[in-house]
Amino acid sequence: MRAFGMVVLLSVACSSAVLAKPGPQLPEELVLSGDNIIDVTINGEALRLEVRPEAADAPTLNPEAAVRLGLKPGMLAFRSMVGSERVNGNSAIHKVDYGAGEKNQRIFWADRASSSLADGTISPASLPYKRIKFLLGNPSPTEKNYQLALDNFGFLGRLGVGTTIDLEGEKLRFQFSLQRNETLASAPTGNWLAQKRDGKFTGEPKQTLIYYGITRPTRAMTLSKPVPLGPAQLTNVDVRYSDYGDASGIAAEGGDGADSDEIVVVGKKDKKVDLRIVAGRRFLQGCSALVYDMQQRMITLRCEAR
Repeated sequence: MRAFGMVVLLSVACSSAVLAKPGPQLPEELVLSGDNIIDVTINGEALRLEVRPEAADAPTLNPEAAVRLGLKPGMLAFRSMVGSERVNGNSAIHKVDYGAGEKNQRIFWADRASSSLADGTISPASLPYKRIKFLLGNPSPTEKNYQLALDNFGFLGRLGVGTTIDLEGEKLRFQFSLQRNETLASAPTGNWLAQKRDGKFTGEPKQTLIYYGITRPTRAMTLSKPVPLGPAQLTNVDVRYSDYGDASGIAAEGGDGADSDEIVVVGKKDKKVDLRIVAGRRFLQGCSALVYDMQQRMITLRCEAR
């Protein structure tokens, strides 16, 4: 994805929940652990999907699964950019059964795999449950609940769900990832963190897996002014420094006397950018559960106070 975005070529609704035939009633809460994989059927074919908190709203299948199901493109196509790598995809409405009878739902698939563990990925927002609970560790008698407002990101929620905080006069969007340890930000977000939260590069360049099996160069940044989020203060983030909004070149500005770890922002202020951070497992250490309540529009973190 370009930074964390997606360009939709045709705009139609991502999914519809028209019930085709009745089935058993599902529990109100789905509890997940381990690899967070669920069993579903699409057009009568059994599949396994990886539930990801940061996934795009509509189920996204690996190309092999789409071929196995014989899926044909419908009216909506999409294109994602992961750095300079282009990912092309298609979609169509098909019959999906999560265990309570079939319903019509829009399914996406791309020319690269969205999951290395299952036949594809799915967001908590796409599932027919009131609450989705991810078990992260053993509960503690002294842990507390930390609640964050749940937001849908992108047109019709196409970019998934997370939470938004107001900081320094801007909207900073957060999502959580259980597939990575590090916390990840785009180059424009890294520039903003350097300006507003006194962020400095404190790590050497490295390659980090982003999405669709594509890696991009990142550098660790330390914030002198932490960002408050739920139970903790965010002090460290990996910045994708060579995507659009190049932070590596900015870091070199200032001449021989400049601190090489300091990002110095120069030039006029650009138009507003999508400020988004994906917080990984390391940020969630000390938390026993991550709960998405789709009806109450709330994300709950059950964690030790830090």
